[in-house]
Amino acid sequence: MARHRDDQQHPVLTPKEDAAQRGQDPPGSFGHTERPSGDLDPNWTPGHGVEDAARELIERIGGERRPRREDVYPYLLVRAYSPGDRAVRPTWPSIPCWESPDILLVDAAYTGPFSPAQLVASPTAGRRYRVFVRVWNLGLLPAVGVHVRAWFVNPGFFGGDPANPAYQPQPIGMAVVPQLDDRTKPGAMRVVELDRTWDVPADLTGHECLMASVSCPLDEWSGALDANHDRHVAQRNLTILAGTDSAKSLLLTLGGLVTTTGTLELRHGGAAVTPLLKGVLGTTKTELGAAARLRPPSAKALRLGVPTGSGQHLLTMFRTDRGWLVADSAKLWDVAVELGVVERVRPGRDRQRVHPFARPLGTRRLIEKVGPERFEQLGVLSDAEPGDALLEGLSRLWNLDGLDAQGIARALAEGGPHAHLLRFSHTDAKRQESGGYSVTVVG
Repeated sequence: MARHRDDQQHPVLTPKEDAAQRGQDPPGSFGHTERPSGDLDPNWTPGHGVEDAARELIERIGGERRPRREDVYPYLLVRAYSPGDRAVRPTWPSIPCWESPDILLVDAAYTGPFSPAQLVASPTAGRRYRVFVRVWNLGLLPAVGVHVRAWFVNPGFFGGDPANPAYQPQPIGMAVVPQLDDRTKPGAMRVVELDRTWDVPADLTGHECLMASVSCPLDEWSGALDANHDRHVAQRNLTILAGTDSAKSLLLTLGGLVTTTGTLELRHGGAAVTPLLKGVLGTTKTELGAAARLRPPSAKALRLGVPTGSGQHLLTMFRTDRGWLVADSAKLWDVAVELGVVERVRPGRDRQRVHPFARPLGTRRLIEKVGPERFEQLGVLSDAEPGDALLEGLSRLWNLDGLDAQGIARALAEGGPHAHLLRFSHTDAKRQESGGYSVTVVG
């Protein structure tokens, strides 16, 4: 080793001395060897079993699924329908997205705690209602700082398009829930009352659509009021009519919203009316008794429509060169079979076959195949405004003296009293489903 100078400064070394100090060529060594680079020898092969073990490890790790969203974060939901909504979107078609059982109304005259016995099915213009929203957390992490909002919108068909001036949402109120527990605890569901009541203006119809949203910092709502594509949003486009309640003004409104390039279809919901009524009426007493006892007619009792496997298809309405056509589905089916455009569905033998009327716009496509020369055989042609055309078509095709709930229910089925779920759906000019409205008639 080189000696340090007396002033303790580092010595100046020759290249050979420096190499010895660094250990690259230490005294007593036998030659010089470069450090290994870390690269494998090109002729190296793995030992016995190593290759198979490595491949198995890679396949096992690579095959593991990505964790589901609800397994790591909150997973908020306001249901679009009941029963069975597990937040899969979109729902329509074929399940309506506008029949939420989670937007609930109670007359403001009742000041007690939330009670299903106090639920109001159809609000009335000029009255005041407390608004409740049932919210859910399907995730395994608690939702903290949950924000709930609600709006009302003019009655009609829409799919969350804020640019449409006819459907500008008007805020009702909001509420904040400090925490929704994870789905393993009872506190994962909460019925939340908004901070303000819904004071229905006297100049409204009472048939307005209600919408609600839920959001939290770890599971935010996008901001679009689109219940068909966003589980954070719910929509209640529903009116329940019974006895002598008139459906005329509502039908006039819905018919008037059919665009000149759009299509309106009317379907009978069949047995789906029972869970719907239980969801929105709770244990409310009606003039016909408890909601839980209201039942749909049997399939054999229905007089109108064509069975499609998920209910009955009743009517189709759209603008033609000869005016508005309101086509009866049963007449359309008979004419199409007679002309050989479709084959008659054979009960029991065609269970796996999807009925052509079950698909959106299936009836309109069939009407276009049948041709305009058969329009009079299919239904009613009218030069009136679309709302009046719908009223005229229903009255003539169903032989209605009036348009009250009881008269419509009796025209639909024998016996009774029955509860009928009528689902109106609209398809816009681009032939995309733009939403719907449901009317339940009891009588």
